[in-house]
Amino acid sequence: MKVLYLSSRFPWPPHRGDRQASYQLLRSLSRRHDVVLASFVDGHEQMLGSEDVKGLCSRVETVHLSRTRSWMQAIAGLLSPEPSQVSYYHSAAMYALVRHLVDEERPDAIVVHLFRMAPFVEGIAHPCKVLFLCDALALALKRSLPYQPWFRRPGVRWECRRVRRYEPDCARGFRENWVVSDVDAQDLEARGCPRVAVLPLGVDERLLSLPLEPRRVPRVAFLGNLSVPHNVDAANWLAREIWPLVRAALPAAELEIVGADPLPQVLALADLPGVSVTGALPSLLPVWERSALLLAPLRFSSGVQYKLLEPMAAGVPVVTTLQAAEAIGARDGVELRTGTDAASLAAAAIDVLGAGERLMPMLGAARELVRRRFSWETLVDRLERLAAGGDSH
Repeated sequence: MKVLYLSSRFPWPPHRGDRQASYQLLRSLSRRHDVVLASFVDGHEQMLGSEDVKGLCSRVETVHLSRTRSWMQAIAGLLSPEPSQVSYYHSAAMYALVRHLVDEERPDAIVVHLFRMAPFVEGIAHPCKVLFLCDALALALKRSLPYQPWFRRPGVRWECRRVRRYEPDCARGFRENWVVSDVDAQDLEARGCPRVAVLPLGVDERLLSLPLEPRRVPRVAFLGNLSVPHNVDAANWLAREIWPLVRAALPAAELEIVGADPLPQVLALADLPGVSVTGALPSLLPVWERSALLLAPLRFSSGVQYKLLEPMAAGVPVVTTLQAAEAIGARDGVELRTGTDAASLAAAAIDVLGAGERLMPMLGAARELVRRRFSWETLVDRLERLAAGGDSH
């Protein structure tokens, strides 16, 4: 089978959610199929190592996207009903490239990653055209409103309003629309989005072979793209309100904030006692090997948070909010620990850091949950069924 995959960002380095999802899905698809990748690049990518992506694909085509021009497009479209997520990516070159690839490669399936890329297949009649939405973006924007600075709230409300209309309208042009959690599916279906399928994200299966053992040194990690609002909010809340409570009980504890593109307000957290900000790292494996805990106090987000799945697969205990835990079907005290405020999250973290061998049942249950429910092969199997003419549900 030949698959045409459209991505708004080149999937390397895989250090943010959308790039990680694209990279891992390309890895799984390429084991059994030929993949043609069409992606935007803006010149800011770290292309060293991108040969890995090219090795997964039979063909890679890119279109340069000027950040300056894209922001001008987004600003010019503020009064239109089209979301800024879409107007930012307007490109006649990508439109022409996609049609050329469809005509020349004759793909058996077309996978469009995120609705911002949907306009480039509009009008293309294909029996297996899939939109990989991942999350319900309107839901995520709505949840973020109480935590946005006052001056951003009008803009977020306007974008949320436009996205609420756009998501179901866009989805009607696809054979199937994939999201990663039941919560996202329910929200989209309530707004009239047709043919929604819940297909949770997978993990790098190599993490499942790491040894299960509690770490003795109280080193705590936070992971996420550090320019994304829900991660910026979580990092600030963690470092400024939760972490002092943890350090009061465990003065030797160290917090490592890891992720791409840290904003100045995140970089400033490194001035706090026991806190370091690394930025993006070439590999997360050393982080999982040295961390005794992943602490992810996500107050607003939607969908499955990949930042929880990787440590659970790698044998690192997780403390997070109830909302984030529910999205992956994890239970407090069984696969992870949860808290609702700074005090309860800190208490859960302190308990985990001092648990030692008592953590083993939870580590085993967490890994088993990931192994059972989160595999990229599920998405590949689904695409094969659709391409073969199977039912969409």
